[in-house]
Amino acid sequence: MMGYALRQGGASGELDPLFARAVYLRGTSELLLVTLDLCLLAPSQAQKVRRRLAARTGIPEERTVLTCIHTHSGPDTGIGMLMAGQTPPAYVAPLLAAAIEAGERAVACAEPARLGLGSAALAIGRNRRREGGAVDRAARIVRIDRKNGAPLAVLWLHGCHPTVLGHENRAYSADWPGAASAVIEAAFPGALAVFVLSAHADVDPRTRGLQDLARANRSLGQDAETMRALGREAGAAVVEAAGAIAMDRDARVEAASVRVAIPAHGGADETRADEALALRRREALEAVGLEPDTRVRTQQLYRLADECVAALPPEEARERIARVRLYLRDRSAPAFAGARVPEVEVQALRLGEARWLALPLEPTVRVGLDWSARAGGATAAVLSIGNGWMRYLPHPDDFAEPGAHQGYEVLTSTFVPEAARRLLEAGQELLRS
Repeated sequence: MMGYALRQGGASGELDPLFARAVYLRGTSELLLVTLDLCLLAPSQAQKVRRRLAARTGIPEERTVLTCIHTHSGPDTGIGMLMAGQTPPAYVAPLLAAAIEAGERAVACAEPARLGLGSAALAIGRNRRREGGAVDRAARIVRIDRKNGAPLAVLWLHGCHPTVLGHENRAYSADWPGAASAVIEAAFPGALAVFVLSAHADVDPRTRGLQDLARANRSLGQDAETMRALGREAGAAVVEAAGAIAMDRDARVEAASVRVAIPAHGGADETRADEALALRRREALEAVGLEPDTRVRTQQLYRLADECVAALPPEEARERIARVRLYLRDRSAPAFAGARVPEVEVQALRLGEARWLALPLEPTVRVGLDWSARAGGATAAVLSIGNGWMRYLPHPDDFAEPGAHQGYEVLTSTFVPEAARRLLEAGQELLRS
């Protein structure tokens, strides 16, 4: 399974089925959206799916977006093995094949339809970094009806980690989004509910506490009934809002993408990057009581960081763990990015008046709110883990927060602090063009 470092053992069962779901829309242009009940896909895996879909459907890659709902109770997709230059397990290929099949079916069964936009207020999430921190309560909704008015699909976006279930759970599940989609499909017989994860990196379900590097077992979760109850709450709110949406026969549908060169942590200057990394390494080893020339594996360093701070006051424990994590972040950033200065895909989608931006990262709430302000307010949203995953994307303001270097989102980021702003600006240019 995938999603928690503390999970022990493989999957032992299934709480609810996992799906590949797809929506194909054609208006002035076209777009194909495929969502998977998985945690993550590597950009190379997403590219493979999009290329095959382009070959089989004729839809260009830049008009196809592939996302994961980010459930932490799904199968491992082999990202770690890909980064190590190894071939993922055999069971990964059928997961990608399901994505391709879902996309092909959506295109093949297209029929005349109408589209309408709406929103619902959800209170299922909380900022996991600070009490009273930013949360986007809106769920953006697109209702699609057949020509005769019968519901065809309910596409909905919201930003909250699907992590009600914790590392102790070993049964496959789509977590609260799966439970919510079941409620939506029951309310609209014959319609497909399609969840897309929006900006969520620092938002957890309200069933979890604040994330803290000094807290043990911080990924423990709740039971299946608690997960389903949260999903039912979200689903009921979406159903009510979707039922009140006014439909539009002439909604524009468009999609386009561009690639932007963004430096990973350490920057493009190899000499300076190596010097900075050497300093980070000395600080990390010192934090766990090791000599500067000690050879140590990554997993061992993670373990030592937790073990050596067990008896320390929380503030000192956070600082020591942060030193270790900063070194590991900077060392691994180019590997996750694929280069010191990779090209990151930015994909803009238009569905009627909605302006969505797909990014291959996990953006924080501030990134999503910034995009909404730039792109037209209530209907604008960021799509997380769009066309692959390159770790977290904090906003520049998140990097500037006091104690930001002790926060999980900054410690698990890949790119320099200005990355989010540059990607959002590229999205604005796409909209203008």
